[in-house]
Amino acid sequence: MPREFSTIELTIDDHIATIWLNRPEDGNGINLQMMTEFKTAAFDLETRPDIRVVILRGRGRHFSVGGDMAMFTEADDEVPRVIADVISNFHDALLSLRRSAATSIAVVHGACAGGALSLALACDFIVAEDKTKFAAAYRKLGASADGGMTHALTRALGQRRALELLLLSDTFTAADALQMGLINRLVTSDNLEVEVSRMAGILRGNAPASVRALKGLTYQAPTTSFDQQLSSELAAFAQCTATADFREGVKAFAERRPPAFKGA
Repeated sequence: MPREFSTIELTIDDHIATIWLNRPEDGNGINLQMMTEFKTAAFDLETRPDIRVVILRGRGRHFSVGGDMAMFTEADDEVPRVIADVISNFHDALLSLRRSAATSIAVVHGACAGGALSLALACDFIVAEDKTKFAAAYRKLGASADGGMTHALTRALGQRRALELLLLSDTFTAADALQMGLINRLVTSDNLEVEVSRMAGILRGNAPASVRALKGLTYQAPTTSFDQQLSSELAAFAQCTATADFREGVKAFAERRPPAFKGA
């Protein structure tokens, strides 16, 4: 059974885990308790071979407004220590999502700012409601970015455009995000659930070994030489062919039917 949390909710159904940010009265503001619980959930899901998809969502009007401003005020002179604890848990959770054989989808609406934008960008896919407002937000706090935002933006946009969003931009729309290649799908509120369900259904059917290999290869590709990438692809392909899922895939192809991967 999923653990009980207070600042997030975790539900699991048919190989799909959904993590809800659950501080709606505070715009799902990110604080230490939320990131501690998020890390625990991410670690637990990473170790479960039955989980094929992880969906991240936010309760209430917003996905998340980013860092909880009350946390900064209350911490006073202890802000550096508190923030270091928050970010450490945050980063550990994101690394867990990246390592996982499950595919992650961020489903965003309302505001998606600061650390919440980093969280979404760290996922494998982003589906955004068309009225979503995005913001890097850090420059207005006099702070640097966290959650891998500089990594994600620079890879997606290049250095100059990344710096533009970080140092010049206030907010940008879901349409802007789609045009820049930061999100995968832009949908209306009426179609949001249908599209998320459709994507999760496809991703749930993929073989875990294949997913883990393809995620790893794709994320390392921008900083890996061509010959190194070829070597990595050879090793990953060989590992996949040693699984029962690969044998099932070959058999299903020959029999002209959908494969039934079991994660072995």
